[in-house]
Parts: sequence; structure tokens; C-alpha cells
Amino acid sequence: MASERCANYEINAQMCPCTEKSCPNWAICCLCVANHVGNKTWPYTACMRGVRRPQATLALSGSIEACINRERNLERCVCTYDPCQRRGVCCECIRNHWSTDGSDRTACFRA
Repeated sequence: MASERCANYEINAQMCPCTEKSCPNWAICCLCVANHVGNKTWPYTACMRGVRRPQATLALSGSIEACINRERNLERCVCTYDPCQRRGVCCECIRNHWSTDGSDRTACFRA
């Protein structure tokens, strides 16, 4: 069950713009990022490439402490801002950087 694989699944599901809801990684940002980074067919996740963020999602925030995937995510996190409390919690990084015009990119996607 997806909610067992991600503590922030319910919040992520409220703002995930990916239309591929049958994907096992849908609304599990860290797994989506890991799947798409470096993928030649789908090089970017739907979350951040020109997709407009609904205004109603701006106040959404998950739990950094509850992330069960943080240690694994830190192994592949490319963020260079060490004091950031969101490091390794991809969904919170995405929520922090994703603007309503779809122009921003999270640290996860920097090449």
C-alpha cells in the first residue's frame, strides 16, 4: 500500500499533477524522482516541468520527521545547502520550491 511506503502520501496525493495514477510511485515523490532522474525517455518528473501548481496547495506541508525514506534519499540527494532541514525529504523539497507558474525546479533536479 502506497501510504505505508510514504508518511506524506495523503498530502502528496493532493498536489501530484501526474496523470499516471496507476504508477506505483504516484504521489511518492522520492521514488518518482529516483525513477526519472537520468531516464532518457522521461528525464523529468511531471511534478516540476512546466506544470502549474494549484494555489490551493500552497499551504500544504508534510512531516519531515515522519519520512521513512529519508536515509535512503540522502544517499542520492544532490542538494548542496547543508543546513536545509528538507534534505532527503523530496516531497517537502518539491513543495518548498514549486511555484504556481511551474517555473521553479527543486534541488533534486539540478544536473
